[in-house]
Amino acid sequence: MKEITSWKEDYKKFEELHTEVLAISVDHIYAHNVFAASLGTLPYPLLSDWHKKTAKQYDVFDEKNETAKRSVFVVDKEGTLVYTNTSFKAQSKEDYDTVFAELGKLHNQ
Repeated sequence: MKEITSWKEDYKKFEELHTEVLAISVDHIYAHNVFAASLGTLPYPLLSDWHKKTAKQYDVFDEKNETAKRSVFVVDKEGTLVYTNTSFKAQSKEDYDTVFAELGKLHNQ
């Protein structure tokens, strides 16, 4: 939950970098609706990967626990995956800083 609220708090930075944020979880859409309502309005979509297809395609699905690993992916405008962190730690300022540094590189190209 920390990363969801952190991205919400930092959303202005994403806008300044002309970036879209998509939050994706393997939870059911109904659980998302309750979760999103508890946070107030999110400035970006919270998507349900109920069938786990996206988590499996990005190789972050934990079969044993049927969850997705906390991960961040940066995809450029051409659809190329340019940054991956499949062990993202919501408590790590460095993890956030790295994501924004990667976005900054794309913005300055």
